[in-house]
Amino acid sequence: MTTFRDSGAQPAMDAAGARRPAVIVITDLVVVAKHLRLLDAAERRGVTPLFVFGPETPADELARHRRNPRHPLSHLADDDLRHVADTSLDTLLRAVAPWLRERPVRAVLNVGEVFVEAAGALAQCLDLPGPGTHAARVCRNKLLQRLAAPALAPRWMLLDPARSPATDSWDSYPAVLKPASRMSSSGVRAVAAPEAVPPLLLGYGAGELLLLEERVTGREFSVETLVRDGAVLWAGITAKDTNESATSFFTETGHTSPAPHLTPAQEELLFDANTEFLRAVRFGTGMSHTEFRLTPENRVVLMEAAARPPGDAITRLWRLATGMDLDAALLDLALGTKPSVAPPCRRARQVYLDHPRGLLADVTAEDVPVHWVGEQGRWPDLPPLAHDAPARAHAVLVSRNRGDLLGDLSDSQGRSVSVVVDGPLACDLGTVTRDTTARVTIQSIQPAPAGTAGEAVR
Repeated sequence: MTTFRDSGAQPAMDAAGARRPAVIVITDLVVVAKHLRLLDAAERRGVTPLFVFGPETPADELARHRRNPRHPLSHLADDDLRHVADTSLDTLLRAVAPWLRERPVRAVLNVGEVFVEAAGALAQCLDLPGPGTHAARVCRNKLLQRLAAPALAPRWMLLDPARSPATDSWDSYPAVLKPASRMSSSGVRAVAAPEAVPPLLLGYGAGELLLLEERVTGREFSVETLVRDGAVLWAGITAKDTNESATSFFTETGHTSPAPHLTPAQEELLFDANTEFLRAVRFGTGMSHTEFRLTPENRVVLMEAAARPPGDAITRLWRLATGMDLDAALLDLALGTKPSVAPPCRRARQVYLDHPRGLLADVTAEDVPVHWVGEQGRWPDLPPLAHDAPARAHAVLVSRNRGDLLGDLSDSQGRSVSVVVDGPLACDLGTVTRDTTARVTIQSIQPAPAGTAGEAVR
C-alpha cells in the first residue's frame, strides 16, 4: 500500500499563508467511521488532521469514500492521508517522516487498537501527550496486565510451548482460555474440564501466548476514563452484556452507560480499581477503556484494558448520556489542553440482535432510521437530548455489508445489527429496548448450490 491520492483538495493554510499546525490521526476506516467529528473539532481548533490508515482498511473502500463528496474524508488534501500495509513502528515512521520534516505537528492521536504501541512510541519520542510507551505496551498484552497489576488479576497460568501438559497443574474449573494479544473477544473460550482444553488449542497459532484463567463470576463492566498527565479528569462506568450464559463464547452483546443497579460503594470499588490499574501502568494522557468483573462478594477483577477509546457505540452512548463531545475531548488531550467534561444526566444503551444464519440481504425497522455504517463508512451523529426528554430509539446500526455471511456470535466481528436507545436516568430502558428490537427485521438468504436460487430467511 502507498500514499492514497485522488483528491484535489489543497493543504490548509493560516491567514499568513503558512501551513497550519497538524495532528496525526492513526486509525482504520471501520474505527474512524464513528469518530469523524474529529474533523470538525480540528477545524475549530485551527489544526489540520493528517490521517494514517492501517491494513484493516480496504483500499477500494477508502477510495470509494474519498470519491464521495458527501463523505468527510473526501475533503482531505492529497498529502494529508497515508495508507500503510502493517502496524509496525518502522512502517508508521516511514509514513509520517515527510510530515514531521515539513509540517508543524502538534499532536499524535491514535483511534483504534492495532496501532496503540506504535502510536504511543511516536508520541513519546516527539514529546507530545499520549499514554506513554509503557502503558501502550502493557495494554496490548493481557499477560503484562496481570503482571503489572497482580492484585486485580484473576488466577491465571501461562501455557508453555508444549501446551497440553501445562494444564495438568491447573485444578480450577470451569476456566477460560484466552490469547494474550488478540482483541474483540477473539479466541476467548470457556472450558469446563481439562479434557476440553487440547481440542481448542488447534485453533491458535503455534507461537501465540495463551492464558488459562479462573472463570470469574459476576457482572461485567468497563470504565472509560479521560486522563491528563496521569490525573483522571473524568470517568464513567458502562455495564456489559455477553452471550456467555448460552454459549462457550464471551461476545459482548450490549452496553449501558452509565451502568444501572450499582450502589455508590460498588461504583467506588470500580473507580478505585481503574485508578489503581492506570497508576500501575503509568498511564500518561488520553482515553482508557478498562474491563472488570464485579463478583457477588464485591471483588473487582481485571479482564483486560485498552489505551484508546472504547469500541462499539460506547463513545456515542456517553455523548447521549452526558452531552460531552468525546471526539473533541480526545483531540484536546492530544493537543495538551484540558477538555470539557460533564456528569451523566441520561442513560443510553446499545443492544446487538441475534440474526438469522445466511447471507445478509436487508435490514428494516418501523419508525427507526437504519444506518449501514459499514457500507456508508460513517456513523450517524446521534445528538444528545434534554435530560428530561422521553426515552426514545435513536438508530439501528448495521455493521456488516449486504452479502456478508452471518454465523455464530463467536467474537465481536460476528455481530451484525444493533439498536441505540436512551432515556432519563430514572427510566427503565428495558421497555424501549424491547419495543425497538421488535420493530427490526433482519433478512438473510441461505447460500444455495450453483445454479439454484437462495431462500430468504427472517
